[in-house]
Amino acid sequence: MKHSPVLTTRSLVALAVAAAISTSSGVALAQVSAVNAVAASVTAINAPSIRGQVSDPRGQFLQGAIIRLVGTNRETTTDRQGRFRFDGLAPGEYEVSVDYLGYQNQTVAARVTANAGQEFVFELEQPSVERIQVVGSRDGQARALNAQRASDNIRSIVSSDYLGRFPDANVAESMQRLPGASIQRDQGEGKYVNVRGAPLEYANVSIDGVILPSPDGGSRAIDLDTIPADIISALELTKAITPDMDADAIAGNINIVTQGALDSRGRILRGSISGGKNEKGNGDAYRLSGTFGDRIGDGDNLGFLISANHAQTDRVTDNIEHSWIIGPNGDYVVEETDMKDYEVKRIRSGVSGRIDWRMDENTHFYLSHNYSRFEDNEFRDNMSIEWDRHSADATSTSGTARMRFNKEFRHRTFVNRINTTTFGGKHLLDSMMIDYTAAYSVASQNYPDRDYLYYRSSFRPNVRYDFTNPDLPTFEVLGADGSVIGTDFSENTIPTDTYAFRRYERRFGEAEDKEQSYAINFTMPSQWGNAFSTYKFGAKARLREKFNDEDRMRNSVGAGAPSFSDVLIDKRSEPFGGFYNNGPKMERNFVAIYGPTFEGADYLPRVAASITSDYRATEDTYAAYAMNTLEWQDTTVVFGVRVEHTRTEGQAFEFDDETETAQPNDGSSSYTKAFPSVHLRHELNNGVILRAAYSTGLSRPNFEDLAPYVIVEDRSTGLGDVEVGNIDLKPTYAHNFDLMAEYYIEPVGLISAGVFYKDLKNPIFKARSTIEGGEFDGFRLNRPENANSGELYGFEVNWQQALTNLPGAWSGLGFLANYTFTESRADLPFGIGRTDLAGTSRHTYNLGLSYDSERVTAQLAYNYRSEFIDSYNTGNPDLNIYWDERGTLDFTASYRINRNFTAFMEATNLTDSKAIRYQGERNRVYEHEQFGRAWQVGVRMNF
Repeated sequence: MKHSPVLTTRSLVALAVAAAISTSSGVALAQVSAVNAVAASVTAINAPSIRGQVSDPRGQFLQGAIIRLVGTNRETTTDRQGRFRFDGLAPGEYEVSVDYLGYQNQTVAARVTANAGQEFVFELEQPSVERIQVVGSRDGQARALNAQRASDNIRSIVSSDYLGRFPDANVAESMQRLPGASIQRDQGEGKYVNVRGAPLEYANVSIDGVILPSPDGGSRAIDLDTIPADIISALELTKAITPDMDADAIAGNINIVTQGALDSRGRILRGSISGGKNEKGNGDAYRLSGTFGDRIGDGDNLGFLISANHAQTDRVTDNIEHSWIIGPNGDYVVEETDMKDYEVKRIRSGVSGRIDWRMDENTHFYLSHNYSRFEDNEFRDNMSIEWDRHSADATSTSGTARMRFNKEFRHRTFVNRINTTTFGGKHLLDSMMIDYTAAYSVASQNYPDRDYLYYRSSFRPNVRYDFTNPDLPTFEVLGADGSVIGTDFSENTIPTDTYAFRRYERRFGEAEDKEQSYAINFTMPSQWGNAFSTYKFGAKARLREKFNDEDRMRNSVGAGAPSFSDVLIDKRSEPFGGFYNNGPKMERNFVAIYGPTFEGADYLPRVAASITSDYRATEDTYAAYAMNTLEWQDTTVVFGVRVEHTRTEGQAFEFDDETETAQPNDGSSSYTKAFPSVHLRHELNNGVILRAAYSTGLSRPNFEDLAPYVIVEDRSTGLGDVEVGNIDLKPTYAHNFDLMAEYYIEPVGLISAGVFYKDLKNPIFKARSTIEGGEFDGFRLNRPENANSGELYGFEVNWQQALTNLPGAWSGLGFLANYTFTESRADLPFGIGRTDLAGTSRHTYNLGLSYDSERVTAQLAYNYRSEFIDSYNTGNPDLNIYWDERGTLDFTASYRINRNFTAFMEATNLTDSKAIRYQGERNRVYEHEQFGRAWQVGVRMNF
């Protein structure tokens, strides 16, 4: 254990005398100076306790400071309001140690009598003029590292100040900076998070401890691009959960911590404004944010804070996609190609508000609300090409095939919303603490516009293709005599008058996921032998409802439809910087212009598509847990068990594709699981902290997989397909093992290394099989199934350090380097083989070089993720879809103009990296997207 230095004799005597005067008079003492500029004031309290609060010179309360009673087994950490307390102490003299990264450890003397104690207020200052100031993002990261160091279980934490040095637009992009976390992107922006290579659904997401529902109708995974990065006070990634946490976290829990008004002294007023450009399409981008908070009341014990943000970006995405089949000579050939040209407007906005009332020293209430909204408004021009009649010598690289050309235009808008309201309270009694929360959360996804206009060409030439460069293949359109008549798909090669109306279609959909949760916890301190014991137990109820609904309408007749030339506009589809030329784009406002023509007698519902995706489900989970925390001078052990009972009910439809008839189906299931865990934290004399953990968790099936739907296709052939949900799916259960070693470097730094192993039972896959017997004997069955087992293992290393020992201005340098290796294997259902888990990248890492000074902050950051499997084809594993490796390079810099204003700039994707998906092998590209670079400049204000 790293013991704190003791005060000088003179300071101890002065403080002891002051404490004695305070005890007898019961009034607050004047400020007392302590060694190395730790300012402490002390007040008498009418209880045998030592209590206090720790802040920095700016009035920000410090969470995660380790407070020890030197020479005893009593240790605690400060909460988000910098508070700590030791209650029920025996009368005597004590030494209170304050240990916080960035400042030298300090000790003050304290005295407790049978009915009186002392309360200290610490204001930590810079320990000496020789040491570099902890400024900018170093200040914020010092807070995060202190909270991480003090934790009893394995967690990674980053602060908002530290994240501010990265140009991250949403929470998903912020998460990629943490060891063990990697992201999946949508059109260049972070969307989902994989934790330690596990599937997306293996981690849960919370805001201030309240689990969030998912706006996505098809998955439990949270679209983290919905949540703006500006609402973050800190990000916590818990990798080994304790019994007082929800068990649906095999990979861990992502907790978004927001700020409260009582987290700092005085008024909070800050904001930012920025604007910029996206390289592709020269699209504009801007961001606005503002936060205001204050304290009111005679004792400044009632605080409120509200934060709002809004951002918009206009960008262009270039995309080409291919699907592959086995060709005439046994090699794989392309079956369909789509060249997509996206024009995208994305809008993020959010509001976060919180009221805290500390009624007295022992009672605290709070009410918070968080709202996030994400809108994606997208125009997509698509040259869709169908391939057939491949030549006998056709391969995946070269050959000749006949093509059919389709021009499709889509306008799509979808809106995600996440609302969370939480009421909570905490009461400190003589022998226990009681805390509780009641929360209501709603996540929704709406498609107010998803409209299609589609034309098909009668021109069906042979085309010679060359996939030597699989990312950007080339094509030669051949005439009847075999000569080349064009190398693009513009109007010069495919005459405009060969296109005729194919269809007009509109889709409307919505999904909603609602959850009520109620939790209560009891914490009781006691003595267990020579260890200080904290016994904690509690209960929680989570009541969840989810539905998904979609309606589709289509006109495939087109009576009175405009000619193709009538719907063309004076803009061209030339993706990838003009590498492809697909001719003019189509009318953007076609619904308003041509809707009256199409939405008549021939405008009919697509019955199958409108019914088969609809479902409703409820899921009620009731949990109880008990745990004990034992603390010795250098060692902490946490052990306990959680039990959760879950009942799920679902309603969907059985649909016959041939007769277009549907009937409702109901189903239900229930199960009870126990989740034991043990966590060890041991601090060596050299300051190294060793951690070990055994924990358990589960991942519940997606609601879409549980819904009792039945879809029957091609009944008349006797060899059709049956696709069904599986209400009897079991949750995936995991035994998790973790080892970690950490060394925290003064003033701000960390070196850590750890290994992990997850033993999985009942992983879930969508599988194909053949039905034997009954009405559908011989039909192909597509159904989510449980496999037997799987495993996920790996290691992670992390080194981040401020190089304060360098001379002069060089002392502002710092660096970040973390690396995670993961490996996974899982059985497939029916013994058909094994595969990697979706989302497992073997290699992920972050590299960053930073500079911090009184006025200047800058960072160059590189993030890398190796390839991983995205989706399975259990019928033909050679066509499994993988994401290729990708690295991104970003740069940020800021200059503090004065104490109130800071100018900053951000540049993202400096290397113009691309996103590639492929089927089975890298030369069989499934999707290639490019997004371009982006820049922003702006100013931050803080008053």
